[in-house]
Amino acid sequence: MKMRCTYYILMSFIVFACCDNKKVLQKAEQISQEIGEEFAPDAREAIYTTSFTMSSNGNLIVNGETSLHEAKLALISSLEGLSVHLEDSLVLLPEKKMGEKVWGLINLSVANLRSQPKHSAELVSQAIMGTPVKILNTRNSWYQIQTPDRYIAWVDNAALNLRSKDEMKDWRKARRVIFLPHFKVAKDEKGREAITDIVGGSILEVKSEGLKYWLLSLPDKREIRLNKSDCIDFDIWKSKEITDPSMLTQFAKEFMGRPYLWGGTSSKAVDCSGFVKSVYFMNGIILARDASLQFLHGDTISPEQGVKDLLEGDLVFFGREATENKKQKVTHVGMYIEDGEFIHSSGRVRINSFDPVAKNYSNYRTLTCLGGRRVLNRIGDEGIVKVSEHPWY
Repeated sequence: MKMRCTYYILMSFIVFACCDNKKVLQKAEQISQEIGEEFAPDAREAIYTTSFTMSSNGNLIVNGETSLHEAKLALISSLEGLSVHLEDSLVLLPEKKMGEKVWGLINLSVANLRSQPKHSAELVSQAIMGTPVKILNTRNSWYQIQTPDRYIAWVDNAALNLRSKDEMKDWRKARRVIFLPHFKVAKDEKGREAITDIVGGSILEVKSEGLKYWLLSLPDKREIRLNKSDCIDFDIWKSKEITDPSMLTQFAKEFMGRPYLWGGTSSKAVDCSGFVKSVYFMNGIILARDASLQFLHGDTISPEQGVKDLLEGDLVFFGREATENKKQKVTHVGMYIEDGEFIHSSGRVRINSFDPVAKNYSNYRTLTCLGGRRVLNRIGDEGIVKVSEHPWY
């Protein structure tokens, strides 16, 4: 009888312990979800994955990984309020085992960024030569990187020149130029043999300066010669202001006829958000990567306000309105010019109109317009950052 009572007491203890453990795990998941929504609402711009288990001795084990130091601090601090002992196995990226070289510069004219570490994965974005990136992880010959617009993707090792934190400081102190034309084949010091192609927005270190030419160093130390008229001192360029929205329109029209490419962000080919992003970058402003991310930033011009309230340089968005059963979905973006016209990448870079009597009127785009965002009023806000104020440059 005594043994039977002991057995029931033990079983009751186990049942209560299991119930308590379940409540702790549920609370931990709730806390983690709230922190994720606050610090990492979009997986395209931040890594935050967590899971929880209970050890045999009643400890709460925190697993997963995050690219955000502040998110990890907030999570651990909040979990301590559960009055259980924590075992912290949440990896902060990049891991220490990766060593000092957790920064890099894009080493190709245009590097393809993919959703997974393989060439067959979706092309989600691109980065051009000289773009500084943070390295978060590595897998085989691939690196998971974050670009200055906070976008996270995978790139193969041929596209990167790895740098330490101190080497990046040296790069920022070095004399640099930015390449202005849309495209060119760059040759060696004597102007004879081709070294690489190069696209607008590429950032290069100066080796020496001649009367007509720059001798420039690529991130991997290959050297090229470029006409001085094709480049401008990087510090001078990044300090320029957008004094007139027509500067944006003028540059945007230089893209006319360029092919659409899903994931494209260079002067070779662009998708819709890559197009407006390129236009703004060449005028010293870093926008968020995707249309749905760009939609979150800037002053709102609602569809109810109508086209009449759009101004030159405003981003104009298209997609699906919210219904009872479906959320609003942003699928396309362009840039408003004037007189009811907007320029965008759809099949190719083209100009369409909201005016029904115009030859280039687009009924489809008019019907699916979700309004606009005024970027120029919000320069310096999150998602609309000046190159001159970005710490990576």
